[in-house]
Amino acid sequence: MNKSLVELPVNTNPPEAKVIVGGQEVRTPGTVRLPRGRGDYQVKIEKEGYETVNLVIKESWDAWMWGNVLLGGLLGLAIDLVSRRGYDLEPEEIDHNLVKVVSKPEDQLIPSSAAAMTTASDVDLPPTAIVTPRNNAHAIVIGIEEYQQKLPKADYAKHDAEIMGQYLTKTLGYKEENIVVLLNERATKTSMEKYVEGWLFDRVEKDDSVFIYYSGHGAPNAKTGKAYLVPYDGDPAFVEQTGYPLERLYERLSALPAKEVVVMLDSCFSGAGGRSVIAKGMRPMVLSVENPLLTKGRTMVLTASASDQVSSTYDQKSHGLLTYFFLKGLQGEADQNNDRRIELREVFEYLKPQVERTARREFHNEQTPQLIGSPDTMNKGVVLIGKE
Repeated sequence: MNKSLVELPVNTNPPEAKVIVGGQEVRTPGTVRLPRGRGDYQVKIEKEGYETVNLVIKESWDAWMWGNVLLGGLLGLAIDLVSRRGYDLEPEEIDHNLVKVVSKPEDQLIPSSAAAMTTASDVDLPPTAIVTPRNNAHAIVIGIEEYQQKLPKADYAKHDAEIMGQYLTKTLGYKEENIVVLLNERATKTSMEKYVEGWLFDRVEKDDSVFIYYSGHGAPNAKTGKAYLVPYDGDPAFVEQTGYPLERLYERLSALPAKEVVVMLDSCFSGAGGRSVIAKGMRPMVLSVENPLLTKGRTMVLTASASDQVSSTYDQKSHGLLTYFFLKGLQGEADQNNDRRIELREVFEYLKPQVERTARREFHNEQTPQLIGSPDTMNKGVVLIGKE
């Protein structure tokens, strides 16, 4: 028999939207349990970067109730109405495709590190030419600009991640439901663990591709010499307890059945400044983001700088320096042979001298991006745009 509560599945494309209905709040995909006989329910669906959706779940009389009338007469009908089991809700499931917000000209203004405003970067509009769909590609995109512990801002990190997510769908052919974007307070240590160690393992199958992007602070562990990503709720003074170790990231990714994994880190880990932080009283360190797993596995890592360097933000372009030239390469600058096919190696060969030159000229700083991976994976090549 019907119960007094209706279990209503709630799904959105892309997932991780906030749904508010009947005084309840859930993240998609999820389920809400709504009492029968309370009338219509107003539904509100929200996700950053997408249009807000307002829906109505209408109350109706359950069809099976009429059979109960035939069997139990008016007494059966009265019992159903009093117990509220005679009511149903329509639709029986919420499954909604969200629509991205189209920025207006006045919305294209991005605050710089100073109080002044600057126009949007020339890489902020992804090329939307016909691309080969990549149905078996999955991505986690993380951008943390502001931290719970009031750490120095990682300027433009949130913007980096937002634009990277758009490139994945519009330029690289990823399906939106195969991408998770975690920004600022959404990018907690628990969230990183949830998606890297849970979500990916539920979705990735043999011969799939995985792309992990991180823009934000890194930190060293002064006791062990290991490198950590700093989540939104991370604390460099307790980095072993609150940070996400690069070593752990590589171990989890190496266990995936994917044919290739690309990790892009627009961060640094020395604690010497830029996109890195360190516990008070500690001195900057020289440590490596390399790992023995990378010398023989299927993972390739693109880092913003060498281990003893600082990764810069490019104020003029409102992005991390590495991210800006990576996106510039995807716009076609990296396709030096004009074959309409761009590999990770081509992008690296394009951006490395560009980053080095810009860091030297603009910031009087040495910044040399690194591409790390096994010789077999490097020689095979990872296709970003075009047919594999």
